[in-house]
Amino acid sequence: MNKLTILAGTALLATAGAALEQPGIGPRGERGADLTRQQAVERADRLFARLDLDNDGRATAEEARQAAQQRRAERAGRMFERLDANRDGSVSRAEFDQARAQRAEQRAERGRRGPRMGMRGLRHGGPGMRAGRMFGEQGFVTREQMRERALARFDRLDADRDGTVTADERRQAREQMRQRIRERRGRTG
Repeated sequence: MNKLTILAGTALLATAGAALEQPGIGPRGERGADLTRQQAVERADRLFARLDLDNDGRATAEEARQAAQQRRAERAGRMFERLDANRDGSVSRAEFDQARAQRAEQRAERGRRGPRMGMRGLRHGGPGMRAGRMFGEQGFVTREQMRERALARFDRLDADRDGTVTADERRQAREQMRQRIRERRGRTG
């Protein structure tokens, strides 16, 4: 029972966000930084490489599910390592409480309240949420298809057509999407 409580608490911290991680530049680049067409292609290639587990040139929904499970297991392992301060292979209540206090402190420093949620949970949400669009009727996506889609998204966002998507252009696109959603809700609800 005690181990279950600790594991549940660990999972709660993991899902609430990686608050104990130091802010920095991850595999996607600096958050909010400008994005060029070449960087968009590189991101699409990295995503495809993560999804195409058997390296057959086709990423399937099943491979995507397997890759997501692997990433979750890796994150859980990293979370456990961060929580296990004395490296004894178990997380004590004191270690858990210490991590929780650190997280609250960091959140207060950033001026944030509550868990980090935002659109990420929706975007990368439940099983099959994007599978139909991403893998299509054929049940897979190729590297070229992924690149084409990334460049199509890039072109939609690059309002001034200068080859770079800026934070302002992303913000403007988000607001336009919110407006379309509001209009749809107004018509149907």
